[in-house]
Amino acid sequence: MLIWGASWPSGKIVGQYSSPNVIMVWRFILASSTIALFMLLFKINFKILKSSLTNIIFASICLIAYNYNYLKGTQIGMASLGGVIVPTLSPIITYLITIKVFNQIINKKDLFGISMGILGGIILIRIWEINVLELISSGNIYFILAAISWSIVTVFSQKSSKDIHPLNFSFWLYVLAFFFSLIFAPFDLLFNVLDNDITFWVHLLIISVGAIGFGTTIFFITTMRLGSKKSTSFMYLVPTSAIGLSVILLNENLAWSTILGGALAVSAVYLINREK
Repeated sequence: MLIWGASWPSGKIVGQYSSPNVIMVWRFILASSTIALFMLLFKINFKILKSSLTNIIFASICLIAYNYNYLKGTQIGMASLGGVIVPTLSPIITYLITIKVFNQIINKKDLFGISMGILGGIILIRIWEINVLELISSGNIYFILAAISWSIVTVFSQKSSKDIHPLNFSFWLYVLAFFFSLIFAPFDLLFNVLDNDITFWVHLLIISVGAIGFGTTIFFITTMRLGSKKSTSFMYLVPTSAIGLSVILLNENLAWSTILGGALAVSAVYLINREK
């Protein structure tokens, strides 16, 4: 979750160099390559089952939508705000989807935990200082769309949990996302990124090898072991690290609301994952 938190300010930095359509292609290349190395290291079969193919295809399409909205949002909006909106909204959407898809019931403890997480997010973004129209016009609507897209990816990963190894799922997810994303990327601009400076490449590695290759793979493993309801609750830890690292990388101010909201978010994770 710390790596995911770092991906928000890093996403804003790489967004200064190129368009989201180009950046996500390179992000998928680096991520799938990293996952492939893990699969070779642990001797995991690359074979894909037909029973999982449909879920992977739909998940990869949603993954492209997530990455575009994530990169576009950080490009024109506040990185720290995106690091709050997506992790706090996504669990709510995921819970609603799982209720319908898996016929699951949310108990009072989980409901209280979700409410605490939302409250933490509200305090983190200091919502009493934000104008709703300004929130939309500033580009943060992309973060809301990113949250919806990621929630669907999460559910598809759980649906494949019995048929495929999580690393295998992650690998083919990003490979297919790479090929699909080529449709939207201007070919003549794809290789222009090779001329970018070291700052670009460091932060591209953070949002690809770090956040996806390591972070997302671990997330999918957790999803397949604990279920999407439980694993998504860990996303409440992202806002704290996203805002904290934005202070360091983007010189944003650290407020009391960051400390209080972060504490509530961590408490929400503990409560939702507690058995009784």
